[in-house]
Amino acid sequence: MKITIIGAGNAGSACAFMAAEAGHKVTILKTSNRITHDDHFEAMAKNKGIYCIDNTKKGHFTDSADDAETTFQPLELITRDPKAAIEGADVIMVFIQTTYHHALAARIAKYFRDNQLVILIPGYAGSIFYKKYCSNNPIFAEGESTPNDARVVEPGTVKVLFKNARNALSFFPATRTTEGMAIASRLFPAYNIEMNNVRKHIFESALHNPNIIVHTIGLYVMYPMLEYCAKHHPDEVPYMYRDALSTKIAWLMIEKLDAEKMAVLTALGCEAIPYLNACLFRNEEDLNQDPRAVFESYKISSPPGPYSFDNRYVTEDVPMGLVLLSSLADKLEVNVPECNRLIEICGGILARDFFTEGRTLTSLGLGDLSTEELINFVIGNVLPTTKLIA
Repeated sequence: MKITIIGAGNAGSACAFMAAEAGHKVTILKTSNRITHDDHFEAMAKNKGIYCIDNTKKGHFTDSADDAETTFQPLELITRDPKAAIEGADVIMVFIQTTYHHALAARIAKYFRDNQLVILIPGYAGSIFYKKYCSNNPIFAEGESTPNDARVVEPGTVKVLFKNARNALSFFPATRTTEGMAIASRLFPAYNIEMNNVRKHIFESALHNPNIIVHTIGLYVMYPMLEYCAKHHPDEVPYMYRDALSTKIAWLMIEKLDAEKMAVLTALGCEAIPYLNACLFRNEEDLNQDPRAVFESYKISSPPGPYSFDNRYVTEDVPMGLVLLSSLADKLEVNVPECNRLIEICGGILARDFFTEGRTLTSLGLGDLSTEELINFVIGNVLPTTKLIA
């Protein structure tokens, strides 16, 4: 298959390597001229491929390049031209921050063609924007987590830290799930899952994104640790997974927020799977293990940081994730005080109004729909004729 990866960052680079390693023809498209990962993109373009350090058997994160073998995979095309990258692809995988979905959709959706599979990783219901700007009929899919956990360690080189055993997908509209899975299951082993594990619709995937819980609470609890280190130990940085997510307050908050998420899932007619159980499904082949123990083992391989509270863990996952959860809860008349409190506090720390900035049913063009109409839309792309998306 021909696969186009949009985004030259950590996860996108690793997926490009893995796809090329599996025999697919791979293109990387960088859609911005921002400095982020620009050196990495230019190094890949110069090398006409990507170097990878597979650290998945080491059980810990290191910055050195000598702890595992470095291998190279050539890529078919490395470009900034959306038309050249998209039109000949069978699959497009979008690895950009969800805050940029609307703007990117306006630029590139016109190049999508019938029956292409377009996967947003993560999604947070962003496929609605791409559908809006697309005149053809591709199949849209949304992931909850990336097939791998990775870091760009130097320009042209990515390190794979962890590979997920499974990744559930949803499809938009959900009536195209069987078609979409026939393509997605050929990409990576993680997508080759049983049909009963495919999500019912994109809102279910959005709420099962682990970052909606672990990133937001983890960095909130880490905030005083960052402040303390900056003041007293400027050469040190705490680890979110190792330090913040080892505290009692973090797990009290996780339990409350997770309960609110599951109440919204139930109101949507979806299975209320606890956060830790969903993590176990993604991370491990053996589902008989203790979910909390699996999470604790994952913490060992996690890298240090983040280094600032003004980080995508907050600036993406609060407005795009928690605000969407809050908006769905309002529509479904579910009480979510922990969610709303976390949105308010994180926004206060950064002097931003995430409720105003964030992704809501109204910002998606669905605010006037009833609950039944909302579900009909994500299942079958059916809107009442009097309530078209603006």
